[in-house]
Amino acid sequence: MKQIAKKLALLAIPLVLYIAFFAAFEPNNYFGLRSGAASTAPIARVRAFDAGPGTCLVLGDSRLAHFDMELAETASGKQWQNLAFGGASLRETLDLAEYALERQPQLKELVIGLSFYTLNESYDTDRMSALQDTLRNPAAYLLNLEYNVNTLTSFTNWTVWARQRLAGETDDSWAEAQVEHETGDWQYPADYTGADGTVYPLHTRLAVYPATIYPVCEGWQLNEEQFSRLLEFAARCEEQGVEVTVVLPPMADNVLDEVCTPLGITGRMQDEVLPRLFAAAEAGGFAVLDYEWTSRPEYDDDRQFFDGFHLDTEYGLPDFTSLLFGQLT
Repeated sequence: MKQIAKKLALLAIPLVLYIAFFAAFEPNNYFGLRSGAASTAPIARVRAFDAGPGTCLVLGDSRLAHFDMELAETASGKQWQNLAFGGASLRETLDLAEYALERQPQLKELVIGLSFYTLNESYDTDRMSALQDTLRNPAAYLLNLEYNVNTLTSFTNWTVWARQRLAGETDDSWAEAQVEHETGDWQYPADYTGADGTVYPLHTRLAVYPATIYPVCEGWQLNEEQFSRLLEFAARCEEQGVEVTVVLPPMADNVLDEVCTPLGITGRMQDEVLPRLFAAAEAGGFAVLDYEWTSRPEYDDDRQFFDGFHLDTEYGLPDFTSLLFGQLT
């Protein structure tokens, strides 16, 4: 029996070592071993919320996921916790909002992102159930292929950073080195020339963006189920003393001109959706801040947008952060 136990212990050593390696480098801080996560993935943000539920929350897709939260606090006078994540559908945003409302009885305020893009019936991903299962089951997290790939990528990035630090090539901390910045000091003509030699009037990443989202937006139809659910949820929150602000973040002009208008989305949003949204807000007591259609900021798209949806994190997003959270005082 002792021999069997020894052999089992020896066999367990590689597993224990890998679990230790995984816990040390997984970027989502699932096990709470670090002060914060290096990732903006949904599991990282929900895990942080579970560990320390805030009372003022931001929810939505990637356009609301990268705020400087210290700047947001300065502009609003409130401490915010960001649960927005890249690719979040309206269904997932509302699932997470309901989850937060249930988990945090002291919830005071919600900012909920909305857009013509997330209102599209064909854009209706549903990952909240799988996410909750993973949050409840560490073994499922440990055995998930995607999270293992993320861990190996994190380790690889750490080795690069460690080498640069030892060589004196960077003064950044490991935490600073993991932050991804969507920004560019675009140079003409290099950053304005496409792969086929076309020279665009905007930097290439912004110029080609409408073509990347056009197929998704063709045949645009309002997701009536989720839109109605949003209106009902916002009104219910107000009844429970939770302030709700629905935010439509800005888009670049070429998305409006090359996608929304030719596909008829502009007319549908302005004639059908927005009137219902504003009427429901007035009746239900929640607020709407529409920077997508009715109060579009006068940004220099070529300088302040990284692509058609995402503001440049250095030259555009700080302005929008101050604008938005300055109205949430």
